[in-house]
Amino acid sequence: MFLGLVNHSSYIILVEFKKNNLPWLNFFQKFPFFTAHHATTHTMIVAQLRGANKIYKAGDSTITALDKTDLDVRTGEVLLIIGPSGSGKTTLLSLLGCVIYPTEGEVVIKDVKTSELNDKEMAWLRLNTIGFVFQSINLISPLRAQENVAFPLKLMGKSHRESTRLAQDALRMVEMYDKRRSFPRQLSGGQQQRVAIARALVTNPSLLLCDEPTASLDVKSMAKVMDELRMLANEGRAVVIVTHDHRLEQYADRVINVENGQVEKVR
Repeated sequence: MFLGLVNHSSYIILVEFKKNNLPWLNFFQKFPFFTAHHATTHTMIVAQLRGANKIYKAGDSTITALDKTDLDVRTGEVLLIIGPSGSGKTTLLSLLGCVIYPTEGEVVIKDVKTSELNDKEMAWLRLNTIGFVFQSINLISPLRAQENVAFPLKLMGKSHRESTRLAQDALRMVEMYDKRRSFPRQLSGGQQQRVAIARALVTNPSLLLCDEPTASLDVKSMAKVMDELRMLANEGRAVVIVTHDHRLEQYADRVINVENGQVEKVR
């Protein structure tokens, strides 16, 4: 039995992959051109929204969280999504991460239309292609920091030895190696966020989605994390950051503003 990781809002859900029905085999048969991330100097579109919106209904009321949006996310860039609370920026990020489905329109990840995927294929895509850093952190309380970071690697079938090595490397990137045996409750909010960032990096995703990744960090730690995210983009990943902090604009290649569910390009 194998397990796949599905991120849904502030919850982590495990999906069982049985050996006699491996979803990734079906996935590659359906989409043979889909490949894992490899560092490249060529810019490519890794995620797209095409006329995608999100509308919620509450009784007789209709709430438009995000108007119809067209957006391309490219490797090798840091894309900053900025806006006030409740503007729709987290909804936009959740659509890119396939955490929620659009009411209308299409989400495309590496040329794959996600509307054509079943639940198991979608879980495989998230686990192998997208790294998440949520504002709510989502560390697993009973696991130590190193075990939290290694968790996605275990789901991918990596050996204990390789998972440990990669997890420790990721923790060194965010200067949390010395806290690798600590439980989340023993860490400050900023330290927990840095462990969460290490966990998102450890699978070497093509697309890294960050919801307020520096919110709990001091100025020095914020600069280090942003320098690291900038470096990851330079190595060929696509990095998307949602924030209300205009200080992060200096690290971005593109900035878009979201307000009242409408997206507009700033630069």
